[in-house]
Amino acid sequence: MRTSILKGLTARLKSGARDESGAAAIIFAVALVLLAPLTLGVFDLYIAANQKQKLQDALDAAALYAARSSAQTQKEINEIGQRALQANLSAFPGSALVTSSFVLDGPKVVGSAEMTPMAVSAGFFQHANVKAGAEVLRAMDRLEVALVLDNTGSMAGTKLSTLKTAAKNLVDKLEAAGSRSTAADPIQISLVPFSSTVRIYENVSVTNYNTSTRTGPGIPNWVDSRARGHGAAGVDIFTTINTDRFAVLKSMKGNQVWGGCVESRRPPFDIQDTAPYSAKVDSYFVPYFAPDEPDDSGSWWSVTRYYNNYIPDKSTGVFKERQGNVAKYKDATPSNGGPNRDCDLEPLTRLTTDMPKLKSAIDDMKAVGNTNIPMGLVWGWHTLSPNAPFSDGAAYGTKNHRKIIILMTDGDNVASTGNYDNDSQYSGIGYIWQNLLGITSGSSSARTNAMNGRLKLLCENIKAKDIVLYTVRVEVKTGSSELLKTCATDSEKFFDVQNVSQLGAAFDAIAGSIDNLRLTK
Repeated sequence: MRTSILKGLTARLKSGARDESGAAAIIFAVALVLLAPLTLGVFDLYIAANQKQKLQDALDAAALYAARSSAQTQKEINEIGQRALQANLSAFPGSALVTSSFVLDGPKVVGSAEMTPMAVSAGFFQHANVKAGAEVLRAMDRLEVALVLDNTGSMAGTKLSTLKTAAKNLVDKLEAAGSRSTAADPIQISLVPFSSTVRIYENVSVTNYNTSTRTGPGIPNWVDSRARGHGAAGVDIFTTINTDRFAVLKSMKGNQVWGGCVESRRPPFDIQDTAPYSAKVDSYFVPYFAPDEPDDSGSWWSVTRYYNNYIPDKSTGVFKERQGNVAKYKDATPSNGGPNRDCDLEPLTRLTTDMPKLKSAIDDMKAVGNTNIPMGLVWGWHTLSPNAPFSDGAAYGTKNHRKIIILMTDGDNVASTGNYDNDSQYSGIGYIWQNLLGITSGSSSARTNAMNGRLKLLCENIKAKDIVLYTVRVEVKTGSSELLKTCATDSEKFFDVQNVSQLGAAFDAIAGSIDNLRLTK
């Protein structure tokens, strides 16, 4: 019997040896046992890599969210970050958060997290947890922001009302950004409305002005009331050299005031923030004084030859003699104009943390006069500068401190022509013959080109001080946008607003850019 069993077994073995499909099944089974865990392990590695990236993304978002909050304590930052992280990870089923933390480290929020990823071969291989880290720099830099806003006549109506709304919204957004900072006075903002001049103060009385010491209440020491730079160049408005403009105002009847406007400084100081110094009279600022222009007393002309004739000449001679005669002002009463003609825009507001006051000044802006962009921009710079006349700004290069100018205009530079012998109307650049632009005459386009040249150099000087410069051009149909585009710090900081209805969006984009929170790692 044993022999038959052996014979049968031998036959079966021989038959199995000849059955190739059986061999393949055995090989496949063995391979499956060996390769399946490896395959699943590779799949787990893919899952782990994928979930590590998702954990990193979730942690980045949570750290950014915590940094954008108004939290100021370690506990608050951690609680906010943890809630955000848990919400971000809710879409990752099968994974388990092992540990996480959010730490307030000075101006940074530092986040870390560790997670056990979902695995399909956990019984075969030991899988490490995935980890992630993130650092978010909060917007902790102190900011000095100058709003340099076009208030010329072409802004009247919808443009000006839209500008006011957009500017106030920007102030609100920057104020909100400041509320998230632990720094003292993190946001300071100035306002510089401009047209053909800039108004520094509003109606300073000269009643108590001391003509001997050239001092008085409200009279700053950085103005040169005698315009000695003009006198030295032989282009003063008065025929008597070094005539004190405030003394002339005081000699007139009534309670005369200096309207608070100024002229551009004589080149090269017109595009610098150099503090006035005694060795160079051109470095001082000259108070605005629109002179009484010659009487239109003839009968052979039918048009007005001079635009600011407000007192009788009381003299004869060529137009400069009649216009520059100091004696005619004594006891005179101005009518139909005066020394402050066209000095009626809103005064500038120096750097302030008083946002309600700032927004009230924005609401008070009015549209008057022609466009002198360099003058507006340089005074925006003066409000941020550590140098006189204001010295309100922090020193250049101060750590964690940024200076920003936002320049908005709806027009090209304009220097007037006409007005008979003066060949221009008096403005922040005086008369054209006084050579404050580097030219003493020329066509309208030549004058615009001269102003554009000064603007180009001014922008370069400002950016050389590491001041961030945004420029906004609104519904300008003439000229080229290239000047303002080049003026901006980079092309992304130039906004060509084709319709004033988009001005608010442009200002929102600027506010978002200023309030930039960025991942540092």
